[in-house]
Amino acid sequence: MKIAVDAAAICQVKEERFGNYTFTRSLIEALGAYDKDNEYLLYSFCKKPFYLNLEKNMRYRRLMPKKFWLTFRVSLEEAIRRNDVFLALNQAIPRFTHAKVLSFCHGLSYFLYKDLYPDSYENLRAQLFRMIDRSKRVLVSSRKVKGELASIFYDPKNVEILPYGVPYDFTNFKSEPFAQPGIKSKRFFLYVGLDHPIKNIQFLKDAFTIFLKHEKFQDYKLVLAANFERQIKKEKNIVYVRSVTRRQLKKLYQSATGYLTASLYESFNFPVLEALSQDCPVIGLESAIIPEMGKFVYLSKNVDEFAEEMRRIATSRKSKIESGEVRELFSWRTYVEKLTTW
Repeated sequence: MKIAVDAAAICQVKEERFGNYTFTRSLIEALGAYDKDNEYLLYSFCKKPFYLNLEKNMRYRRLMPKKFWLTFRVSLEEAIRRNDVFLALNQAIPRFTHAKVLSFCHGLSYFLYKDLYPDSYENLRAQLFRMIDRSKRVLVSSRKVKGELASIFYDPKNVEILPYGVPYDFTNFKSEPFAQPGIKSKRFFLYVGLDHPIKNIQFLKDAFTIFLKHEKFQDYKLVLAANFERQIKKEKNIVYVRSVTRRQLKKLYQSATGYLTASLYESFNFPVLEALSQDCPVIGLESAIIPEMGKFVYLSKNVDEFAEEMRRIATSRKSKIESGEVRELFSWRTYVEKLTTW
């Protein structure tokens, strides 16, 4: 089969390389590794990144201009070419294509918390309805998202659950030496991701403040690695990291006492999977953890429970992690095998 792919998320600037970027790059590399039978045409609007290695059955095609890229430029390309399948990786579908469309819904945070997305809610909502209406299959990352779509669209029959795999560069555990000025290994908690209201970062700060009230934890740090754009004020024992390489991130996961997540909504949460793959315990609010990851994570309902779990992990080093089971359960090989049967 000839399969076209919306690979535009690979063009995200370095500071925004989370969610869609991680998914897109991981899936492209997984398709190259595990599917040698089909031909892939990757549409994008930037030059091919130097780090993206493509297999012989994959071609990277830069389409310009960027303006009206999907609705006009990709649609024009799809009108000229007759592909069998179009993979709409970024929740949007071209205006025209001959191909069978498989769409990927990355969650409904904008739909359930519309006040937090004042500039994009209307556009994202319109994309969602088009996706359900025009797709042969809509692929979601968890039972949670499928249930939410069922409540909106009265149980659409074209929605399938397909959890993502461990990100491309975290599939193997290799111990990395840790050296971070002012931070001691196993004496800090970590958050990684976007600096967006939906991520509820203030909750993490509040829990950490409660945690610090115990004298034996006074030297612990909270490391926040995110795309901070606002002015950052100095706060006790809180370290802000604006930019981190993937290798540095792996070191942080391996050396952290635990990973913290308190999002008001998550459809998957890649950093949780990254942390678990590196034997880093995870504490999460129930709203931040999908059901498929619940057995590996310490769940909390409020800030006091959250702080108490931090104390327990810092004291006992207890862990629910079975990193081998995590890598087997969340496998890109399995993902590609199922994807290519539709």
